[in-house]
Amino acid sequence: MERHSIAAYNIGREINLRALSREYLKRRVRISWEEPLELECDGRQVLVYSFGSFVILDPREDVIRRVLEILRKYTREPLEPCTEEYGLVVANSLRELEGEIGEEELEGIGERGILATDGACIVVGRPLTKDIVKTVAFVLAQSSALDRIERDVDTALDKAQRLLESFERGSLFFRLKPTVRELISVLRTRFNAISDVMVLSKPEIAWEDPELDELYEELRRIFEIDERFEAIDKALGDILEMCQMLSELVSASRETMLEVAILLLIAVEIAIAFVEFLLLR
Repeated sequence: MERHSIAAYNIGREINLRALSREYLKRRVRISWEEPLELECDGRQVLVYSFGSFVILDPREDVIRRVLEILRKYTREPLEPCTEEYGLVVANSLRELEGEIGEEELEGIGERGILATDGACIVVGRPLTKDIVKTVAFVLAQSSALDRIERDVDTALDKAQRLLESFERGSLFFRLKPTVRELISVLRTRFNAISDVMVLSKPEIAWEDPELDELYEELRRIFEIDERFEAIDKALGDILEMCQMLSELVSASRETMLEVAILLLIAVEIAIAFVEFLLLR
């Protein structure tokens, strides 16, 4: 029985695969957004995705550091890696798995010879194909990218809540410019998150093969992709609602300041006219 580990790392919003292939691999490639660029680093297979993730089969610390070093210059908005890890198990027969997994999971493998569990993708009586590895790798890459999106959305939500609390305290009446700048930052994060959610789409490889499609759906369930997306979608709705409220508050504050300025100007004109009247008497 063979055991492998597979790990995904999301290191930014985007990795420029064209520049990476042109400068590092010395060849030009044109691939769709869900297709990985395949590299080999110190004997380890590395799959690099345009949406900011890379996946390593049987990773080692030195290999991870080397890949991070290679990808640094091609990564847009780099950040500390968000990581997902999983296992791959290849067995010759179900007998080898007795005691390793439960009876229900053994029955679940059935004639397919492949099953995704919480800890590993198990392949029985068949080879671990490149397509199976790519399907597992893609879901891990999606999940690590989703970690980054969740973190960005949480930050934007916290920022919007702080702005609302500051308005409630009345501390922003004369700080409209910084408030508008913060509001723009929140809206930009929301826009980026919406555009990044496309990474959750099904890859072409799953559309073409029913077996891989079933594996892909099992993995999405294990990593709770749909549930996490729904939570992000709700948070984005909350951010939009708060931003609309903040926009209205900012507009109201601007109008109030304008009214105060007009009243001050009127008061100054009246004072000047009164002084002139006194001087002319």
